[in-house]
Amino acid sequence: MLLKLFTSILIGLSLTACTPSLDWRTVRSDDLMYEALYPGKPSRAEKTIIFNNQKFTMTMEASRVSDTLFAVGVINIPATAKTIDLKSLKDFLQNGMLSNLKTDQAVNPTMISVKTAGQPSYDLPAQEWLLQGLGPDGQQRLLRFRVVQRNLPDGQIQIYQQSILQVIKNNAPIEKILRSDEHEMFFTGFKPY
Repeated sequence: MLLKLFTSILIGLSLTACTPSLDWRTVRSDDLMYEALYPGKPSRAEKTIIFNNQKFTMTMEASRVSDTLFAVGVINIPATAKTIDLKSLKDFLQNGMLSNLKTDQAVNPTMISVKTAGQPSYDLPAQEWLLQGLGPDGQQRLLRFRVVQRNLPDGQIQIYQQSILQVIKNNAPIEKILRSDEHEMFFTGFKPY
């Protein structure tokens, strides 16, 4: 009886184990107010975005595994930036992301929701885009990204941009890629707080 239980536990653990090339870990970014499940240790970089003569800092945390980049970018809009047109800023970010691939594909967002961390958790409205096209290196790539806005009680606004950019190998069907463990774990493991 004990042997059966032990065998069942080992089988269960082996079925839930990580892919050998991926080292999944939950990363908390307290200063950026989110947690995410990355397939490797992420690196951090900052870049300045100039939008309507205002400067904003986007902080990016990203992990590259093989030909796939997993990234979360965050822009903090201070409460003092009352004149910012958030829809235009999000459109600006979207156009910047979509310009990474050359395609003649029509690109329309899907409305989704993203759960926050904590108890109780609540849903934040978000948009998701899928784009297949040629990268700057001429390789066929898939870009999947989301833009989430979170309004904080003190008047600050966080804009999160979560994305996967990957090479499409052997003409793999897009539906199969989107249902992969990598996509599922990365996108469901992201939670603003």
